[in-house]
Amino acid sequence: MSPRGDHGALPAELPGFAVFFTAEYPRVVHSLRRAGATHEEAEDATQDAMQEFLRKRPDCKSPAGWVRTVAWHAYCRKAERNRKRLALESRNARLAGSAPADRTEPDEHEKVLEILRGLPPRQGQVLALHLDGYTAPEIAALISVKASTVRSNLRHALATLRGSLENYEEKEGGSHGSTG
Repeated sequence: MSPRGDHGALPAELPGFAVFFTAEYPRVVHSLRRAGATHEEAEDATQDAMQEFLRKRPDCKSPAGWVRTVAWHAYCRKAERNRKRLALESRNARLAGSAPADRTEPDEHEKVLEILRGLPPRQGQVLALHLDGYTAPEIAALISVKASTVRSNLRHALATLRGSLENYEEKEGGSHGSTG
């Protein structure tokens, strides 16, 4: 055992992993952000996926796709736990009769993130990959579904976004529309 504990010598693959990590880490974080994750959630999920990749060294055709998928699942698990926790806290607050804290209206960026977080997980994932420039067949290969399923999820996600944003603009009194 080395003085550094069980970590001893570095694996031979580490320099190659460093190049892979440097290239893919920001892309995966950005993709999760587009799917509605906060910056911290995206970084946590991506770091977990990268660590798992280094630990398991999976034999796959697309290491970038593997990391994206693992990061996506990590984010979804954490988001689901947070949703359950928030629902329980909200229920407990209602039962206790406490008034909700006075909140200011969210800005447009926060509203868009809120809408993205409200999408079903698969639609959010497909939308994020689409916004990252992947085609439907490429997304299908990455997440192991049919290209037609990808297109359907993308169509539904975009329709939900359009409808939510139109409702938001109507509530704001049309202040975000064109002036003329």
